[in-house]
Amino acid sequence: MILTSQFSSLFSLSSIVKGSLPSDFDGNPQLEHPFKPCPDSPNCVIHSVEFNLDAKTLFSAASTVLEEMNPYKLNADSHSLQIEAVFRIPVFRFKDDLEIVIDSKPSGSIFHIRSASRVGHSDLGVNRRRVHRILNGIKNNL
Repeated sequence: MILTSQFSSLFSLSSIVKGSLPSDFDGNPQLEHPFKPCPDSPNCVIHSVEFNLDAKTLFSAASTVLEEMNPYKLNADSHSLQIEAVFRIPVFRFKDDLEIVIDSKPSGSIFHIRSASRVGHSDLGVNRRRVHRILNGIKNNL
């Protein structure tokens, strides 16, 4: 019984400290994204999602969510439908880069996102959680 509890705790801890990988998200592998690939280290996530709404509405929702997250720097260009942000990790002051590109298509839009650490081998899952938070925020704002 004690061994099972210890194993369960260890498994939970390993999922918390696991780094971010592009494979952390289910997605359509046929959706091509405009970003440079993630490095081999577990500190980067790239994900693309189709939405059944126009690109301007999606851009507005994404911009609102990012503003609420209070990044260190934020540049949102409504003409190109691109957002660039820098997040600073509170404890160590490391900087993470976030890029969003929204493509318009006849039946909606495609939301591309890349979140990556600038330094270090692992991000302890920070980028994965950030992307989840952004996607959930967008869905809640629609």
